[in-house]
Amino acid sequence: MRKRYYLMGCAGFVALAIVCATLLSMPVHAQLYNPDVDLPKPTGMEKALTKMGRGISNIVFGWAEIPMTFDKNLKKGKPLGYLVGVTPVLGGARAVMRSGTGVFETVTFPFSDRDVNYNAVLEPEYLF
Repeated sequence: MRKRYYLMGCAGFVALAIVCATLLSMPVHAQLYNPDVDLPKPTGMEKALTKMGRGISNIVFGWAEIPMTFDKNLKKGKPLGYLVGVTPVLGGARAVMRSGTGVFETVTFPFSDRDVNYNAVLEPEYLF
């Protein structure tokens, strides 16, 4: 008789454990992540400061266009005469253009149109 109560107690415990496990493991809905909705849109001040930082970066690192142009053409397999004669001129022109764009962006960042004028003028935006 004692075995019967013991088996009924074990069966009750197992049934209770199954019910608890079922109740505790109800389906859980995962949170969806949509960056267009979840991330705040940048304000006009943030866009203006980004433009200023990009301008300062272009002023400071504009000179780096010369060795980068040399390296890019070297990897393309250009001949030595091209690398020595043409690449410094192309790199120098790009350096002047990037530095001038940096001056433009640094000076005009507070006067920009809030909707349009915060895009980068040159690609890539930053050299490094």
